[in-house]
Parts: sequence; structure tokens; C-alpha cells
Amino acid sequence: MRDPNFSESQLQQAVNTAYIRKIFEVSGQWVFANVPSLFDEFDLGWDSAFHFPWLHYPPADNHEGCNFFLQYKLSGQLTSAGAKEWQFWNLEYFRFKIPHSTRNASGAFVDDFHQWERLKELANLNYPTFYATNSTLSKDDLKNESNASTLLNTIPMLDVRTVVNLHKHVTFTPHSPHFLMHSEKEEIMKTSFAEAIELLYELPTETLDESNKRLLHTLGEIGGKDENWIADFSKIRQLRDGPFPDRFRPWIMQSVLSSFIRKHVGANMLWVPKNG
Repeated sequence: MRDPNFSESQLQQAVNTAYIRKIFEVSGQWVFANVPSLFDEFDLGWDSAFHFPWLHYPPADNHEGCNFFLQYKLSGQLTSAGAKEWQFWNLEYFRFKIPHSTRNASGAFVDDFHQWERLKELANLNYPTFYATNSTLSKDDLKNESNASTLLNTIPMLDVRTVVNLHKHVTFTPHSPHFLMHSEKEEIMKTSFAEAIELLYELPTETLDESNKRLLHTLGEIGGKDENWIADFSKIRQLRDGPFPDRFRPWIMQSVLSSFIRKHVGANMLWVPKNG
């Protein structure tokens, strides 16, 4: 297998920079890339995360208040017909490994899926959660594409929300429209950073009542065992069925949910969906 001549950190730095620049071009807003230490990454599962205030996903309280998550993986290139997954592509292909290799109590190497499990927890709450990887082995390619503002078009992204089974390896080719995952063969469509930005801006609009219900459900999932969170959230549930005129109920709930998020997450949110 041929390995890239750059590190995962280099890939992360280059793509995060390009991503921040692209979002500014699209939205006129500068966003901040949260990058945890290796120690914290073990518990969080991601190695870059953003808070996009225009998304209807609330800030995740135990994840730096972010609502968009990335885990970078380096892919090597398999060039021989004897490679394990060659039969699925019949040409040179790229591959990255989902689990980390670690030693068990007897000193043998085993696959550790802890990082995957943490990412899947976020994905199961419907947060945008992606693996991002390289489709080149050349650092010069990264630099040239960055200078040309085309890097985001060539970085494949795997949406963790769409993955059903547990897998060890993910394979793809630079021009394939999909990834293959091989513990039990599973095909997942690829997307790029540029496409992901467009998808985020094209999320379907909802009524204010629908948005409130979605947010209420998500807040109930992410509260954990925090006693203050649970107590205040219980009051919101009781208030939801309060004696308010139906036409005012969605706006009252929006105000209450915004206050709850400001208190427990430390972020300001405002959503005004179509047909409110």
C-alpha cells in the first residue's frame, strides 16, 4: 500500500482552512474550528467540530456547543491485484481504517471502535457527522488545490448517519460516486465538503411548531443525567400542553426553548421557519 506524504494533521489543517473560507464566501460569517487535544478526542470522537447558528440542530452540550462534526482519516492507495478488496474495484483504490489498533491485556493488537461509537452516538441524534479523507497521496496536490480553491471538491466525506453496520475498512476511488464498506458489503454515497455546505443550506423548511417539536426531542436525548437540565426540561414539557391559544403556542414554545438553550448551553438560537 502506498501512503500519503503528509500527515492527518496536515490534511485537517488544510481542509478546515478551506472550509472556513468557503463558508465565509457563502454566508458572510466566519466560523471557528474546534480542535480538541488527543486526550479529549478520545471521549468526544471527533477531531474538528463547528457551530453553525443557522442549522436547526441545537448546540451539543457535551461537545463544545457544536452541531457539525468531522473525523479525519488518512487513506492509503492499494495498487496490486492481490489487495484484499481489489475484486470490488478491479483498479487502484484508496482505503482507510475506522478502528484504532491498540493492545489488549495480553499484549496482542486488537481493533478499538470507541471513536466510532462516539461518532455514531452523535449521528444517531441526527447531527451532521462525517469522516473526511484524502483522495491524493501528494502534499503538493493539497497545496495546489488549496491555492486554487478547489480542495473541497476533492475531499470525500462519509456521512456516519447513513452507515448501518460496523465495519473495519472503507474503500473508494477518486472518481467513484460511493464508498464501499467491507465487514459486510455496504455501499454509501460519497459527498464532498462543497456539497455538504449546499445540503446544509438546503435543509427543508418546517413550520415553527414542527421545528419546536424536533428541537424538544433532541434536547431530551442529549440532556444526560444533569439534574438541573432534567428539572427545567420537565417544566418545558408541562408548559407545552399549557392553556395557550393555538396560534400563540409555537411562538411561546420558541421563546421558552431559546431561554433553556441560553441557560444550559450558553448559546443564543433563533429560528423562524416558513409558514410559522
